[in-house]
Amino acid sequence: MSERAPIRIGMRASPAFVGILAGARIWSNRTIAGLAQAGYHDLDVEVAFLSRDDPEALPPHGKRAAEGETIPLPDATGLTGWIAKDGSSGAIEEDLTAPQVRAVQLRRLLPFLAALQGRVTLHASAVASPRGVHAFVGESGAGKSTLARCLADLGWSITADDLLPCRMRGGTVTIPLGEGRFLPLRGIHFLARQEGLLCVRHTALHGADCLKRLLAHGFGEIGLRRAWAAQFRLYESIARTVPAYALVEPDALPRLRESAYEVGSLIDEEEAPNRSHFGVG
Repeated sequence: MSERAPIRIGMRASPAFVGILAGARIWSNRTIAGLAQAGYHDLDVEVAFLSRDDPEALPPHGKRAAEGETIPLPDATGLTGWIAKDGSSGAIEEDLTAPQVRAVQLRRLLPFLAALQGRVTLHASAVASPRGVHAFVGESGAGKSTLARCLADLGWSITADDLLPCRMRGGTVTIPLGEGRFLPLRGIHFLARQEGLLCVRHTALHGADCLKRLLAHGFGEIGLRRAWAAQFRLYESIARTVPAYALVEPDALPRLRESAYEVGSLIDEEEAPNRSHFGVG
């Protein structure tokens, strides 16, 4: 991976490397706790955390917006700020009267920066075995991270707890695990919870249903055709080649470990040789 200097976006001090997340090497004017310091990355992004009380620190968004170089942060992020149309940089306005968790804000911003650079990120947790990766996609609060942690207690390896980078390699949808290390995406499970359910319900989906769900859970608020073209191509490849399932768990805390055991057993069964899956068309 070639090294390159970060892109300046108007901050007075040169941004520093702060870590790697979901395939992105991140540079910022502020420290961000909890980021990995090494790992796979195929894009660089620069993120500025800015105070409305320090106008000298604000990048020249007005000028850049007038020139068509930036767009406001999508409403879905719940943040105020902007992103460069090429996905190289973004700025988040911090409210100094409220507690800030920059890592959370970064996770909300990063998928949009990646999309503008032609990279696809799923809003998913994921676990891996030597055979491949299984992703769990769902709304915030659906239990994606909890399920991944429970499966880790049963011997699976956690690949992602919120943001999962996906990359095409030789016609196969893969998940980068490190420099030169990729595993195929072996299953995608759309997670939901239901009260009163007695056991896990795991239903195979046709490719068209998988594609619809990927679009519904995607980061579609950026209305730029080139960004969505890359997203749609990979979504279509997932729907066509990766087995997809609707996964409904009982909404009961005492059953978390039992449900995870059921999910792990179902995944093992579906990974058995010569199992068919439902493709597009």
